[in-house]
Amino acid sequence: MEEISFDVVDIAARLALSLAVVVATLIVYRIIRRAFKPKIKDATRLQSMRVFVRIGLAIAGFLIILLIWLPTGNNLVIALGILGAGLAIASQQMIGSLVAGLNIAFANIYRVGDRVRVGEVAGDVMDIGLLRTTVMEVGEWVKADQYTGRVVTIANQAVWSNPVYNYTQHWDYLWDEITLPITYESDWQRAAEVMLEHGQTYTEELQADAEAKLSRMIDRYPLKDTKVEPTLYLAMTDNWIEITLRFVVDAQERRGVKG
Repeated sequence: MEEISFDVVDIAARLALSLAVVVATLIVYRIIRRAFKPKIKDATRLQSMRVFVRIGLAIAGFLIILLIWLPTGNNLVIALGILGAGLAIASQQMIGSLVAGLNIAFANIYRVGDRVRVGEVAGDVMDIGLLRTTVMEVGEWVKADQYTGRVVTIANQAVWSNPVYNYTQHWDYLWDEITLPITYESDWQRAAEVMLEHGQTYTEELQADAEAKLSRMIDRYPLKDTKVEPTLYLAMTDNWIEITLRFVVDAQERRGVKG
């Protein structure tokens, strides 16, 4: 009876300590979140900091609780083996998402505010959790990558089995093209001049920033140097001349250019 009483007291003490760790973690998170809010005005940076703090505190809290419950001495290795086997069998998907969440955060696959496509889902990243990523969806029935209004939750493990397209990592711009067919009887040369003039007008304000960011990316990665100023291409067909304007555009403002 005394041994059973001791076990009950021991379990109760560990439960109390675990609960205290959870409460302390939540309190620390709220304190840090409130401390960041008046100092960081940019909403994207603020949410990114919240994500990293939340992930860091969650990992720390989990490890502390794990140490509370794990036995000491020779039984530690056995307990760890049983725990690992149990988790691997019972929750492979959850562990895959957890590891993927850490990979997303620390390998910088994408950040809060990035526009990404993971598998069939595209949108702006709203939040990154340990298990799931939340995005505001773009595309689908809405043209030119505008918001649909749907908030989509993606299991983090999707990054293991699907390509991840990041529209805004390292560089906030995309190359886009507009193609017009002009008949041979029309003044296609004037049409080409007008297209180029409009392209230059649009890119005038963003060209310097686009060139600077592209240059930094080329210095960092083995990419070929390329132009960001508007460029025209002509293609001759049997019935008309295809005039294509290639230009850089803010990755999240494509509809405003083509619309």
